Amino acid sequence: MKKDPTDIYFRQPEIADAPFMERLVKASPPLDLNSLYCYLIVCAHFFRTSVVACDAGAVCGFISAYVRPGAEDTLFVWQVAVEKTHRGKGIARSMLSSLLNRTAPRSPRYLETTVSPSNIPSKALFSSLAASLGAPLMQSVLFSADDFGESRHEEEVLFRIGPLDLLSQEEI
Repeated sequence: MKKDPTDIYFRQPEIADAPFMERLVKASPPLDLNSLYCYLIVCAHFFRTSVVACDAGAVCGFISAYVRPGAEDTLFVWQVAVEKTHRGKGIARSMLSSLLNRTAPRSPRYLETTVSPSNIPSKALFSSLAASLGAPLMQSVLFSADDFGESRHEEEVLFRIGPLDLLSQEEI
């Protein structure tokens, strides 16, 4: 457990966190809501590469992530969510830092995520992370709007940050 200056602490997600994660995403447009089953899988299978933020023991944020199959040097960040009352306090950035530091000494060489064009906060978060790490940020369309069929979903742009040299970083 890592304490944050705002008294928020970070830990690996547990099965009991899944309903809170689902509710948090539901209250956080433009994030795509997944089924409760999906959040249960994150908590059961991807807990080592995911993180929850807690305030007074209650989940107030989370990041779901996994090591990308076929690219074991790449951590793919799937969703980042922070409760509305906790936004603007650097919690998402602190969760990313906690997650990247937790994976040391087998730190990822690359961090990837997808961001829809309308998600300005996520674009700012990952762009500033790349800048603070002094790492290149490459962007390319991973899924076009057409790939989503009739669901009227925006394209998803792949943000690829790296190579990372986390061992030389004092604090992310």
